[in-house]
Amino acid sequence: MNNVDTIIFDMDGTLLKSDTYCIDAIQKAISDVFKKHKINAKVPSQKIILREVGKPSRQFYSDILPENHKNLIAEVFSEIQKNESDALRNGKGKLFDGTIQTLKYLKEKNYNLALVSNCSSHYFHTVIDVFNLDKYLSKTVCIGDGENFTKGKIVAKFIKEFDSKSAVMVGDRFYDIEAGKQNGCKTIGCLYGYGDKLELKNADFLIKDISNLKEIFR
Repeated sequence: MNNVDTIIFDMDGTLLKSDTYCIDAIQKAISDVFKKHKINAKVPSQKIILREVGKPSRQFYSDILPENHKNLIAEVFSEIQKNESDALRNGKGKLFDGTIQTLKYLKEKNYNLALVSNCSSHYFHTVIDVFNLDKYLSKTVCIGDGENFTKGKIVAKFIKEFDSKSAVMVGDRFYDIEAGKQNGCKTIGCLYGYGDKLELKNADFLIKDISNLKEIFR
C-alpha cells in the first residue's frame, strides 16, 4: 500500500450505517403505497431489505417489490426518498463508529479521498450534506448523478481526474470489489457492513472496523 495515492469509498455499509433508519423508511413507504392502492401484500422484511442494500438503485427497488407490483416502482421510489431524507435530517442516521476520525486521518495523510455509490442522487447528496462529508472527500459521485453511470465507470472517472498512480476501493459488497478490480485497484472488503465474507472473497484485504484503515495506511 506504500504507493497508493487515492482511496475510494462506497457509502452504505462502508461509511454509513444505513439500517439505523432505512428499514423503517422503506417499509413505511411500501406499506403506504400498498394501502393507497388497496393491495394486500407483505411488506419486505428487514432481512430482505438489508440483503439488497448496495445494489444499483433501480435494481434495488425492483427486487424488493413483489413481481406483480413492479409497476409501482416509481411511486415507491418517491416515497422512500422522502422518508429517508426526513429521517436523515431528523438525526436518525448514523455513520459507523470511527468514520469521521478515519477520514480526517487519511485526509491529513494527503490521500485523495472520494465517495461512490449505487444509490440515487437525492439520497446520496442528502447524506453528504447531513454528515458534512465534503469536508473530507474531494470527489463524490453516485450512479444517479449521470446517464449510464456504473460504479466501475465512476471509479475510472475518479482515477483519471486525480491522475492517480495507484488507487484502493473500499466497500462492503460484491459491487465494490468488482468496480475496484475493473480499474486495477487494490480492494478492501468491509466485514462490518452488509455483505458477508463469501461475497467479499475476492477482496485483497478484509477489515472488521473502519478504523483498521489507519493501520493499513500508516
